[in-house]
Amino acid sequence: MHIVLLNDDSLPTARGGAAVVVDMLQRGLEAGGHRVTLITTHRSGPMIRNGTLISIPVEYPIRERHFRCIHNPEISKILASLFHELRPDIVHAHNIHTYLTYDALHAARRYTDHIFLTAHDTFLVSFGRVKTPHRMHFWEHLAIAGRRYNPWRNSVIRHILQKTETRVIAISKILKSFLEMNEIPVSAVVYNGTDLLFHTTDSLVSRAEVVRQAHHDTRESVPTILTGGRVSDDKGMSVFFKAAAIVQKEISDVQFCIVGDKERIQPYLTDVSPKVREQTVTPGWLSREEMHATYDSCDVVTTPSIYLDPFNLMNIEAMAHGKPVVGTCFGGTPEIVEDNITGLIRDPKDTDSYAAALVTLLKNKELAKKMGEAGRKRMEEKFSVERMLEGYLHAYGE
Repeated sequence: MHIVLLNDDSLPTARGGAAVVVDMLQRGLEAGGHRVTLITTHRSGPMIRNGTLISIPVEYPIRERHFRCIHNPEISKILASLFHELRPDIVHAHNIHTYLTYDALHAARRYTDHIFLTAHDTFLVSFGRVKTPHRMHFWEHLAIAGRRYNPWRNSVIRHILQKTETRVIAISKILKSFLEMNEIPVSAVVYNGTDLLFHTTDSLVSRAEVVRQAHHDTRESVPTILTGGRVSDDKGMSVFFKAAAIVQKEISDVQFCIVGDKERIQPYLTDVSPKVREQTVTPGWLSREEMHATYDSCDVVTTPSIYLDPFNLMNIEAMAHGKPVVGTCFGGTPEIVEDNITGLIRDPKDTDSYAAALVTLLKNKELAKKMGEAGRKRMEEKFSVERMLEGYLHAYGE
């Protein structure tokens, strides 16, 4: 079976979780004997064809995305030619709302009636981040997008999905609920997965090396809290640092490791105490191998998003490494992290409660170990790559 995957970006340059999931899905499908082609994009230069990857050059002012996401004639023409050449049995789109466009589904429909789209976020409906699942109204979209608001975007997206008979898959139950509240039928929920292959071989980076080198610290047993990803208020960076101030007073040698864009982290560090700033490690973006070492080096992982964050891969990656998670009560995290079993679920905006949860798991090493072990088991049972592949193959009809 020939499966064509569509995603606006790809590893190793992509920073979002969707690209990581697409990469694991591609490798898993190929291991199962399927032919897989990934069509993605880059910003400049000629088209790239490298084995199973095809990357289309496309660039435009990102402020136009709410209009350009529907149809880009040049990209649609290229995609039509590629689908004619590839003759896929299945087309499985992921994030196409910036460069590949929803018209890619029209192009695919000429060659197959097996079209799927995995929603990794709320952007099939919303023009920005959403706090809670609810039926959205045009004035909310207008308030978010301002002059960039496209009043026809959502109705056109729904029309394309219906006309192409695209089956939408959500990555969490709460995302499914939100989409269906807003007239996007969802055919299935398939949770993201991660793998354990890196635990069976020697890491390319020794344990604790990344964190210690970034902090210029030679101690092996520094109590460390890990967070990261897209650095922003809605990902919980402001509320994290409010809690960090309390944690540092309780545990004087605590270390805070934040993986992600170092430049975007710096403004947050200007508002914290000198002690918290001194004990904050910002290694930047890390490779997958470096991330494995960093997970191994930390004691607690936290995912403090304060919006409808549908999944957050850090939850299951932490669980794969046997680390307890202090997770947000918002979005899909409570579906992943079992409160008081594999970690603690808190409202990150409740600073005292959130900080207390972090302190509890740093001080109570026996509890942290127990929760980490339970998380590892839960990840193997529900959030493995194999489970994710089973879900998608079932959706495909195999």
